[in-house]
Amino acid sequence: MKNQKNKQEYIANFERTDRFGSLMGAKIISLSSDECVFEYTVSANHYNPNGILHGGALFGIMDSSQGLFVHYILGDTYSGAVTGTATVKYLAPVREGIIRIRTFLKEHQGRKLFVNSVATNVEGNEVAVLEEIWISILKK
Repeated sequence: MKNQKNKQEYIANFERTDRFGSLMGAKIISLSSDECVFEYTVSANHYNPNGILHGGALFGIMDSSQGLFVHYILGDTYSGAVTGTATVKYLAPVREGIIRIRTFLKEHQGRKLFVNSVATNVEGNEVAVLEEIWISILKK
C-alpha cells in the first residue's frame, strides 16, 4: 500500500472529524506507515458500575486508533475501509493513569487488512489487545 497523504493535514482532519475519539480525550502521539500511537488519560466519567474503565470506552478508543492508521495507509484506489470483525481481549482492570495504544498492520490480503492494537498502562503492562479485520471499499 503506497501512502501519498500529507501526514500533518491528515492528522488535523482526523482530529477534527473523529468526534468519538475527541469526546473520549484520545490524543494522537505518532503516525507512520508502520504504526500509530494513541494516548488516553483514564477518566472516572468512563467507568462502569464496578469502578473500573468501561470495556466499551477502551474498545472505542482502540478502534479509533485503528481507523486513523488504516485510512492513513489505504491506497488511492479505495474510498475508505470498514471494520469487518473485531476481537478484543481485556487483560487487566484499568482504574487510572494514561493508556498508550500502539496500532500496526499484521497482514494484508487483497481488500482485507488485519490490524492489531495493544493497550498498555504507564508501567508498560498490557491491559487489552484488539484484533480487527478491515475491509477496503473500492472507489466507484
